[in-house]
Amino acid sequence: MATISNVRLSIEDSGRRRSRVSVTYRICFSSCEAMANSVFHEKVTLRGDDPVWDDHLITLRNTCVRATNGCIERTLTRDIANSVLDEDPDTIILGWVIGNKDEIYARVRLEPFNPSATRGDSNNVSAHFGPAGN
Repeated sequence: MATISNVRLSIEDSGRRRSRVSVTYRICFSSCEAMANSVFHEKVTLRGDDPVWDDHLITLRNTCVRATNGCIERTLTRDIANSVLDEDPDTIILGWVIGNKDEIYARVRLEPFNPSATRGDSNNVSAHFGPAGN
């Protein structure tokens, strides 16, 4: 099975209430996966770390990747609005701001791609196509 390692998140202020988010990681494939040209669904998300459950903040990557021999290094950089990263909103009481620190981590997930059936339906067209329509 493919492995994910060295997942690193960095967040730097980029001005105008935005931050530059960078996620780096390594994906290593088995020799069997490479020989089979296996395809994986790759998803990278930012999550807020909280005591009860972790909040999904934003999806940074949602694509497919084909297995290759050895490992690949991945880097993903996006400018994200600070309002998205503000997973623990600050409290304002009578003009006083009480800051709540935000705890954010990146999650990288690989799932084997399994083709499945799908369909799409068009809109309905209503008309008289028989003798009543002439």
